[in-house]
Amino acid sequence: MEIDKGVQASILEAVQGKMDPSFSFADELADCLSISKDSAYRRIRGETLFDIAELQILTRKFGLSLDEIFSVEKSTITFHTQPIDTTGFSFEKYLESVYENLSVIQHIPGSHIYFSARDIPPFHFYQVPELSAFKLYFWLKSFLNHPDYRDLDFDLENLPVGLEKHLTIARKIWSSYLKVPCTEIWNYETANITLRQIEYHRQAGHINQRDSIILCEKFRELMHHIKDQAEKGRKYTINSTAYEEGARYNLYFNEASHNDNSILFKMGDKKMAFIIYATINYMATSDSNFCDMIESHFDKTMKHAIPISTTSEKIRVSFFNKIFKKVKVLENHLSEENEMF
Repeated sequence: MEIDKGVQASILEAVQGKMDPSFSFADELADCLSISKDSAYRRIRGETLFDIAELQILTRKFGLSLDEIFSVEKSTITFHTQPIDTTGFSFEKYLESVYENLSVIQHIPGSHIYFSARDIPPFHFYQVPELSAFKLYFWLKSFLNHPDYRDLDFDLENLPVGLEKHLTIARKIWSSYLKVPCTEIWNYETANITLRQIEYHRQAGHINQRDSIILCEKFRELMHHIKDQAEKGRKYTINSTAYEEGARYNLYFNEASHNDNSILFKMGDKKMAFIIYATINYMATSDSNFCDMIESHFDKTMKHAIPISTTSEKIRVSFFNKIFKKVKVLENHLSEENEMF
């Protein structure tokens, strides 16, 4: 996550006000953030923007309230966003920013992630190379309209070099998400989205029959794995026997309402809310009133949802069996191509 230049100037002003005026501001900032003096000057001039890790350091060291800096009044909420494009904030930089955010959260005691999952949280896909490759391809081609993917079909045996680089970062993202306690709220629609994406690209001729069936098989494997994580109440990497390697995993089944892909990071006494828009872009805020509202929304949703991790075995089995049936239906369609096309 990065911030805009106006907010950065306000933060720098607040930090400078708390520093000894007899010392060089650039030297003190470089020392505080463990960066070079040139890098400090680039931040002072607004050429380089602070990321979440640097904000965490500054707010802790100087006792800053980002809510006071960002908020004009209670009814005004400042969000920070940097949409993905092909020239500045590239998809690779976007993935790196997700990894950096999770890396910071991972090392803060008492951290917890809440995820209202309209689609399956992407972190889970990143531990399965085939599904990870497909999701990254889908976003680059269908939503970002990346020129390198515009006329490119999906082929598991011939992935483009750029996608291989993204897969490396994606695996790092999963490794960090694995270590952060989380609560995810799913409903019946949560698993449908990826299945529809596979079917759409097969019907459009962008995936061959073999690969589309492989994706269904891998998706089923992932659903069995997530079901097992829910039963154990812990995250662990698929096909691993190290069941205690990950953090706590809480899964809720929300039958009453649609999920919205909102995310809340709790980091000790600090909170940060993320709103997903345009499929994978996100807006972030540390506004205390908004974060409290999002936390209250999660609390209310969980009260009306059914916890299916470690308890409620009958409902957990029923929930995932419905997903497995949907996978089987799609596999049958893909195998009967004479009827589909």
